[in-house]
Amino acid sequence: MKKKSVLITLMIVFSSGITYSQEKVRVTGVITSFKTVPLRNVSILASRTGDTATTDSAGVFSVQCMKKDVLRVSASGFIPRKQKTKGVSVYKIDLVYRDDPANFNEAVNNGHIAERVLRDAITSGTRTQVKDYSKYKSVYEAIAGEIYNVRVNGNMIVNTKLRSFDRTPEVLLVVDDKIVSDISFIGTEYIQSIEFIDDVGTSMYGAMGANGVLKIKLK
Repeated sequence: MKKKSVLITLMIVFSSGITYSQEKVRVTGVITSFKTVPLRNVSILASRTGDTATTDSAGVFSVQCMKKDVLRVSASGFIPRKQKTKGVSVYKIDLVYRDDPANFNEAVNNGHIAERVLRDAITSGTRTQVKDYSKYKSVYEAIAGEIYNVRVNGNMIVNTKLRSFDRTPEVLLVVDDKIVSDISFIGTEYIQSIEFIDDVGTSMYGAMGANGVLKIKLK
């Protein structure tokens, strides 16, 4: 009887180990900034497995993580970012650079990007500079501060004039051309633009867009 219980215990431990190993996956990716510039020596940490990696000269990394995990990406001079793994094996992650002398020195001195390349990227980015939404504490505060014809009440965003009498006055939320129900996850530093459409442009969304469409584009 004792031998049987030991055998059962060993079988449970063994099967648990198989399940655990099967949940692990190896993912690869590339870390960039300014959309196209690869970053070197960027640190990537898989939260659940604890596995770490560093990008090479092309910005490429490979790390072992769980199927459902969070990659923590950090580079000196750039805003850290978290990336949830979603069952795919390749990721492209763009880090936001906030321009100031301290960040410039950190980025260059830690070997993430060459000085000339960073200067060129900053100059090019300045020519096409979009609004800096990072001054706001939340995406809701950014919307309230930038869009005059909507009202923000907690996590609810409504058109200041009721457009549909058979629906609530809440506007339709669209992030990167995808309809969503929640935008609380969006960090203001990743917002590229916020636009409110309240005219014929809403027709493509049918009845869902009757009270207007709030479109957010991310960097």
